[in-house]
Amino acid sequence: MVVVNGLLDAARERLRELGVTFEVEHRDPDAGIDAIITLSRDSQRQRYAAEAKAPMTLSSVIRGKQEEFARSPDPQLIIGNRISRRSADAFRAAGIQFVDASGNAYITFGNVLIDVRGRTESTAISSGTHRPSDRPTRPTNIFSSRRSQVIFALLSWPDLSHATVREIAAAAGVSTGQAHDTFLRLQQAGFLTTDSRRLERIDELLDLWTAAYSTGLGPRLELARYHGDPSRPLSGVTPERRAYRSGESAMGIGVVRPATLTVYIDHPDPKFPVLNRWDAGWDREPNIFLRQKFWASPRADEEEFSANGQNAPWLLIYADLVATRDARLREVAQSWRARFARSDEV
Repeated sequence: MVVVNGLLDAARERLRELGVTFEVEHRDPDAGIDAIITLSRDSQRQRYAAEAKAPMTLSSVIRGKQEEFARSPDPQLIIGNRISRRSADAFRAAGIQFVDASGNAYITFGNVLIDVRGRTESTAISSGTHRPSDRPTRPTNIFSSRRSQVIFALLSWPDLSHATVREIAAAAGVSTGQAHDTFLRLQQAGFLTTDSRRLERIDELLDLWTAAYSTGLGPRLELARYHGDPSRPLSGVTPERRAYRSGESAMGIGVVRPATLTVYIDHPDPKFPVLNRWDAGWDREPNIFLRQKFWASPRADEEEFSANGQNAPWLLIYADLVATRDARLREVAQSWRARFARSDEV
């Protein structure tokens, strides 16, 4: 309780500096909510279900009491000692509002928008509210690169819920041990039923996976960046060396003149960029993104080869669309998701 009170006090002080009043209405830890608070600025007011997290990561948000938290009628506000730049980006992408003891914050209600980035711990230390010794042990990151690959496979190919661990691991491009570990973590977080591998809370998991992808697995897959003509047909693609299109350059996405080209390949070939006339010069803004293919589709025998590249799995296309943060692609991304994603009711 002392830890939570300290974090609430720190959040109140940081938001006061930004002209926002922070009022604690009541505490309800037994319901999975550390406090019900109200934020107000001028005539704008908003109630929040606040929860203290350490560390402030997507993984910590979905652990423990997430199911109880999801039942709150009020929007979620995460408070904590410090949020990293990477986690802050992921929270914003997932629409999760937060404030840390240093004053980094993303809060939006009514006509109020607070988006503070890059503040250090010095402010919190000087105010006496920073307590490094209060931080509990760091939880497991459910969206680490390997676990994200397993989650990707389960979301992309729902039929894998009936497959063996070995088959799921092969589709995800991980070891059987890593696949089994991911199943346990998903069960602990309430995203996987204990008696099967059927996903629960699919919409929420998809949102969190997509947000984590842009700062986690996605960047780790990157091989190179180039500048070139995204509309030019691909060269050097063979049945043995396939290319998979993603993002706005995917086929059937509905973008007439894509500004970028995202391609996943099995085997990096130094001749590939040359054949496609891509420029790696630092003086040109990159718009061609080459990434490592990691998955093995359980329906590979049904894939039709295309010398101009074939589509990556739908979830990667959606994640790459969202990761651009491009307003012109927001509606495209949602339409694509609606075509392929399962809902929680299925």
